[in-house]
Amino acid sequence: MGMVSKQHPRTPLPSSCCLHLHHIVYLRLVASSHHLARHSVDVTKDDKPLEPPPPAAAETESTQQQEDEDGGLKLDPRRFEEKFAVLNTGVHECRSCGYRYDQAAGDPSYPVLPGIPFAQLPDDWRCPNCGVAQCFFERKSVEIAGFAQNQQFGMGGNSLTSGQKGLLIYGSLLIGFLFFISGYFLQ
Repeated sequence: MGMVSKQHPRTPLPSSCCLHLHHIVYLRLVASSHHLARHSVDVTKDDKPLEPPPPAAAETESTQQQEDEDGGLKLDPRRFEEKFAVLNTGVHECRSCGYRYDQAAGDPSYPVLPGIPFAQLPDDWRCPNCGVAQCFFERKSVEIAGFAQNQQFGMGGNSLTSGQKGLLIYGSLLIGFLFFISGYFLQ
């Protein structure tokens, strides 16, 4: 004779109990978000204007006139110097068909000699494949990792692209690994 257990359907909780549970969960979420907010850092400090907080009402009118004359609030000038170095490759690509005009090769179909920059092409020069005007070409450039103002530092390493830096780093690691492994083959 086996033991027979009666399964009772779960009785629903009273609505006041559910509200109490929801309130507890809400309070825990709010407490954890305040905990995270205490440990966060304001990274927008550099974007704030260099001017002090607004003075009294009489002085506010004169500052508003100065701001209108200057063209807006003054931001930290270091923000404008933070530009990545971009090198022109001398290649322009047609957005319509994908033809690439290379400054080093020129265009043999239209007598354009090698070495002529895209900006100095004749006005009647068109894409040899689809015939669109020069305005449909976009310049292809390479972005150098690092800011433009720092390119003279670093023994030439700052002028490398990210792909070249990756090749240099992982290539040197591979050569170092092969060097150490070659020690096992010495007798």
